[in-house]
Amino acid sequence: MKKLLAGFTLIEMSIVLIVISLILAGVLKTVGVQRQQLKRDETRQQLETIKQALIGFAATEGRLPCPDTDNDGQSNDPAVPNGNTCTSDEGFLPHIDLGVGRQDAWGNPFRYRVSSNGATNFADEPSPGLESSFTMADVGDIDMTNAAGAAVANNVPAVVVSYAENGRQTINNIDCGAGVPSITEAENCDNDPGVNPVFISDDYLTDFDDLVIWVPLTVLKNRMIEAGRLALP
Repeated sequence: MKKLLAGFTLIEMSIVLIVISLILAGVLKTVGVQRQQLKRDETRQQLETIKQALIGFAATEGRLPCPDTDNDGQSNDPAVPNGNTCTSDEGFLPHIDLGVGRQDAWGNPFRYRVSSNGATNFADEPSPGLESSFTMADVGDIDMTNAAGAAVANNVPAVVVSYAENGRQTINNIDCGAGVPSITEAENCDNDPGVNPVFISDDYLTDFDDLVIWVPLTVLKNRMIEAGRLALP
């Protein structure tokens, strides 16, 4: 009888251990999800700060900064004084020039793309009688869509991307994700040449976790007008 009781007690203990393991697994999964959500919230706040810094830079300097192409935290301007293009339209965020953080909550550097049409026209650097490097008629050349390809915004002058949890890898010499990113995520790091590059911004999806922010053209121009850097026609 004692053996039967002892055996029954072991079975009960096994069941209890299984239940505890299931509970712990659920708790750990919930904690992991909460941690990732906190990192996403933190990075969204960083991106909002970066957007305001870009707008403030333009209001002060009369133009948006060039990307950082050598990872030193500073914009890589044209080699020739008064040249009309940046060294590259896409690169890392010039965080030192903007006075913001270099990395997102996962420790990945922010990616930055600036419009090549008007926003950084160095041939028209501010001079007597000209307060801005672009005019009211100029527009950005970046298009934003969601993961399904529907338009989100057009004529965007600048975009900043966090590649979020999936980290980084090199595609076409662009740091953009750990492991192999989905086709959707790859759109945010393929360094589209020329005008009308496309970037994707969407909610968290199974194959898409990028966080993206852009500078709206109307907001940028209004701030430039307020700062006396852009004249109404």
